[in-house]
Amino acid sequence: MNAFYLLQEEPEEGTATIYKSVVINTSKEMMCFSDYPVPDHYPNFMHNSQVLEYFRMYANEFDFLKYIRFKTTVCSVKKQPDFSTSGQWEVVTVSEGKKEVNVFDGVMVCTGHHTNAHLPLESFPGIEKFKVQYFHSRDYNNSQSFTRKRVIIIGIGNSGSDLAGN
Repeated sequence: MNAFYLLQEEPEEGTATIYKSVVINTSKEMMCFSDYPVPDHYPNFMHNSQVLEYFRMYANEFDFLKYIRFKTTVCSVKKQPDFSTSGQWEVVTVSEGKKEVNVFDGVMVCTGHHTNAHLPLESFPGIEKFKVQYFHSRDYNNSQSFTRKRVIIIGIGNSGSDLAGN
């Protein structure tokens, strides 16, 4: 649940991050939980702070925070010996140096798609001779430092297209 780190100035290594101006590219009706609609007064395409607030409201409404363990590393997940009848999983975690083993009825694998920057510098021979700043959108905060400067954005993904419009 690294979503709670989204609004930090400097992202922690290994956590997801987004830039301040991100507006979700999925409508609130399509991205909401079926048992908890997004408030009517929220815009159809929400700013990231509103998405975060919606997730917090959902977690509070259903009292989920007591089940979330922040800053916890999952070391292993394996089927219980009686998995064919119980469907249960053994999950080993470490938090603050303390190892814990728990058994759960289900496991959700969340890969952290936005956690690690993909910066394929090998695709740009000679990039090491480039004398100006280059970085991944993960490290972008706002457009202020780029005012009246020439900028090239490489990539046609959602972030590249969004930053080109900033």
